[in-house]
Amino acid sequence: MDHATASSLLGISGVVWFWLLTIVGVGGVVFSLSRRFSLLQLGRAENRLDRLGERFKHVLIYAFGQKKMFDDLFAGIYHLFIFYGFLVVSIRTVTMVIEGLFAGWELPLLHTGLGHAYLFSKDIFEALVLLGLVFAAWRRGIQRKDRIIQSRGAWIVIGLIAILMFTDLASEGARIAAGALDGGYLPVSALFGSLFAGFSEGTLQAVYSWTWWIHLITLYVFANELPYSKHFHVYTSIFNVFFADLDAPGKLPTMDLEDVDENTRFGIAAITDFTWKQMLDMYTCTECGRCREFCPTTLTGKPLQPVLYLKSVRDQLYSEQKDLLVSPGEEVKGSELELVPMVVDPEVIWACTTCRWCERACPLDISYVDKLVEMRQNLVLEKAEFPEEAQPAFRGYEVNGNPWQLPAEERAAWADGLDIPLASEAGGDFDYLFFVGSPGSYDDHGKKVSRALASILKAAGVKIAILGSEEASTGDAARRLGNEYLFQMLAMQNVETMNTYGVKKIVTNCPHVYNTLAHEYPDFDGNYEVVHGTQLVAELVQLGRLTLSQTVELDLAYHDPCYLGRTNGEYDAPRFLLGSVPGLTVREAELSRDRSMCCGAGGGRMWLEEDLGERINQMRFDQLRATGTAEVAVACPYCYSMLSDAQQEEGLEGARTFDVIELVAEALDV
Repeated sequence: MDHATASSLLGISGVVWFWLLTIVGVGGVVFSLSRRFSLLQLGRAENRLDRLGERFKHVLIYAFGQKKMFDDLFAGIYHLFIFYGFLVVSIRTVTMVIEGLFAGWELPLLHTGLGHAYLFSKDIFEALVLLGLVFAAWRRGIQRKDRIIQSRGAWIVIGLIAILMFTDLASEGARIAAGALDGGYLPVSALFGSLFAGFSEGTLQAVYSWTWWIHLITLYVFANELPYSKHFHVYTSIFNVFFADLDAPGKLPTMDLEDVDENTRFGIAAITDFTWKQMLDMYTCTECGRCREFCPTTLTGKPLQPVLYLKSVRDQLYSEQKDLLVSPGEEVKGSELELVPMVVDPEVIWACTTCRWCERACPLDISYVDKLVEMRQNLVLEKAEFPEEAQPAFRGYEVNGNPWQLPAEERAAWADGLDIPLASEAGGDFDYLFFVGSPGSYDDHGKKVSRALASILKAAGVKIAILGSEEASTGDAARRLGNEYLFQMLAMQNVETMNTYGVKKIVTNCPHVYNTLAHEYPDFDGNYEVVHGTQLVAELVQLGRLTLSQTVELDLAYHDPCYLGRTNGEYDAPRFLLGSVPGLTVREAELSRDRSMCCGAGGGRMWLEEDLGERINQMRFDQLRATGTAEVAVACPYCYSMLSDAQQEEGLEGARTFDVIELVAEALDV
């Protein structure tokens, strides 16, 4: 009984049956995958074959390196065992198939040192896979973590993988017991072989034959089950990571509003309005629930749970497959079923704060914000269906360039007495354009922070200018509320103004302004070097151009703004500044840095009522308060508004919220 005896053990009839099994098994997989691929082709076109070098690097880090999996260390370890074990064992599985199809074939180099090294690693990885399955079963069945969606399918897959591992170890053990293999480089299989000690040659051949058959039948069942379950990601995950969006995380796609006719559909209304990559996201979701673990809408009882939203549209895609995939020669038709409200409740669409916790948490680079915003676009631009509270903000953007509906002529009133030139008067003689933003221009506290930043920059010898009444809102909230027309109008207006004055560098204290100018305005020929106020001031302190010597006795918790931190990766500059202010004690919340929970203002939610579930700003404030202080520091005007409101709503009139910049100004040695 040697390595290549499968065909001889099967006999002629057995080989014929195995050929038939292989044809049916492989044919079923090919049929299912081709149907799923045909569905993808019905999605909107999207180029994801650019920047190939970056894409291969991204796959190495996030698919093969499993980087995000280790955000949950326990799950990361057992998933690593299963993932790499599956890859290593697959080589042996393929050889078992070929053994059954072609008599006398064996794995090249099997009897060399390289072959022995492979068999040793395969044996160890099979044990690790089984250990990983035990951990996975414990997590799912005993620990029962809240984020995980319980399903019978998950247990079936755990069982099928276990069968694959056990049957291979048993087949190798039978060969070791028969003397056909050296158990020295198959230590785990040798343990199985010891169970067969004393068996006759015929019995060992039967054990090998039965385990071989069970292994390969299980393989074909498993391979055909995957396209119809959440475990489809076994096929799609590497591709989904490869085709991930490599643009800045906070950048939304720009809708073409020039090439429009009576057949143009704005945003996403039906299942075939998604792009093929958005559909691939649906295929790839494993329902692990990481996206909802610290999602602010999930935690506060809102209708939106990212995984359930994606699952609902995926189920709809699958349910329409038969109608969408027509026979050759028939006219291909798109779906006519409106997703909202037939599949997705409008409350789900409007709940999102675009904080991107879900996207940061997903190990397989599934996006959510783009899908939700594009569904908002359809509701706003085609149906004029949106929360009535958004109407005053839209009107304010359109008429006055700000959601407060205040006169543009008052935009520069905050700067009275500071001798800050307008860009129209400076003749290009400035280092940075200070793009103030609407909160910094009109909100009482925002104006105070604007004055503080301007004073700090002047003290450091940085020349700034402002647009004054020529500045309009960047349109961040309008875009994320689905009003793409309004956003593009504001963007083009601002870009034309800034390009007229030769603007190259911009500083702003609003993370939403920062994100929009840096990542979305380039689509409108607005290419600028953009920095957040904390970044520029931190650099000036480090260069010794500013000295912070005045003591500020405060004990406070720092809140990371989503659009500065998770979306644009800036966590250190605000902390450096807070740490440079004498007398400050700064506390870190349990959910901080890239795990920080949203304040509730993003995605245009600042302008909408929050009448479902617990208030997000209050939950976030309670998390900060759990550090032992009710005082809060922020680096975003919207976060300031939401958290200071939470303090008042909870009856803590004496508690205060501060912007990092105003604390620096207070400590500045002037």
